[in-house]
Amino acid sequence: MSKLMTIQDFSDRTGISKSALRYYESKNLLHPAGRNSSGYRVYSENQVPIIKLVSSLRLADVPIKDIQAYLKENDENRRRNMMDDWIELIKKRLDILNLSLRYLESNSMNDQIYLIEKADENIIWFSAESETGRFREHFIKRGKELEKLNIPIKSCYLKYLSGKDLIKANIGFGVPFGIQTSELSDVELVEHLASCVYIALSFHAPISEIQNGYWKLINYANEHKWIPAGPILEWYRGDDFSDLDLLMPVTKLEKERIV
Repeated sequence: MSKLMTIQDFSDRTGISKSALRYYESKNLLHPAGRNSSGYRVYSENQVPIIKLVSSLRLADVPIKDIQAYLKENDENRRRNMMDDWIELIKKRLDILNLSLRYLESNSMNDQIYLIEKADENIIWFSAESETGRFREHFIKRGKELEKLNIPIKSCYLKYLSGKDLIKANIGFGVPFGIQTSELSDVELVEHLASCVYIALSFHAPISEIQNGYWKLINYANEHKWIPAGPILEWYRGDDFSDLDLLMPVTKLEKERIV
């Protein structure tokens, strides 16, 4: 049987401070192997790789509850799946950190460009055709259809498709998950819009000049080498649709799907 180590010896052996060892114990991540005759904590040699794993996972910012579950799990496939999930989460964090760094380095605040992370949502899309800046009536008409069916609207979007003088577009309404759409007419698509990081531009000029906003966002993206992950969206809020931002997706945080 290997010799038991005091907390000081165990700390020296692993390089992990005594305060950290006590903290991990309080979180049920590693308990001492026992107590010596003087009542002090003692640790065994086979606990060395365990505490090194715990310390490594904490440095990787893995939540304590996840580490607890990992240590209790005996199935290697499930452990591998948990590790894969952590890897994916850290990659997403790195993507966001890299985006944030590029944003700050580009001095984007002076260009009235900002970053926004939007959560995933379901979008009901309808086809629409109108002159530039004259889609308000389409939004009102479709919004009333949703209202009659007691479908709450979270956000309104416009996605340009084609045209110069006469514009073809999809207009979309963000709705809660689980909403039934079978009673709606002329639905183009019901889409699960993935959570995503966007570069965005608040647009305050007359809506007839919306093309200028598109070009400003596109030129900014080209200048600073942002790679779009999808089409630009016009994001409307407010009863009169006066609160408008242009959104260009640059990093999707999950896969999109059709619902």
